[in-house]
Amino acid sequence: MNTFLPRQLQGFFAAGGLATLFHWLVMAALIGVGLEPVLATASGSVSGAVLNYGLQRRLAFRNAGPHGVTLWRYVGSCFVAWFCNLVFFFLLNNVLAIPVTLSQVVTTGLVAALNYIVYQRLVFHEQTR
Repeated sequence: MNTFLPRQLQGFFAAGGLATLFHWLVMAALIGVGLEPVLATASGSVSGAVLNYGLQRRLAFRNAGPHGVTLWRYVGSCFVAWFCNLVFFFLLNNVLAIPVTLSQVVTTGLVAALNYIVYQRLVFHEQTR
């Protein structure tokens, strides 16, 4: 298992990085047209999650179970991640008054760590037969 971990982590970061860039692009565009930052990050998070599913299966969790199982687990994990993203960002930006960009960077790091654990243990874990 230890020989697989670095490859899995590399795939996780590559997939998550691309999805995060997409999240941030959507967020920035929405803020640019006047949407409130908390709503913009919530929308960006959903956009990134859609892209992330396919990338995670292809790049990080290649031995995952069938789509019919993993997709529903992924959707459930996205609700948790989306809520965590929203709460962390709100607390950092609105309660602690940290600027939008730094709030989103910190939020992304916290949610990424949570996602890796959830993906590895619950969503994309290899099915035993």
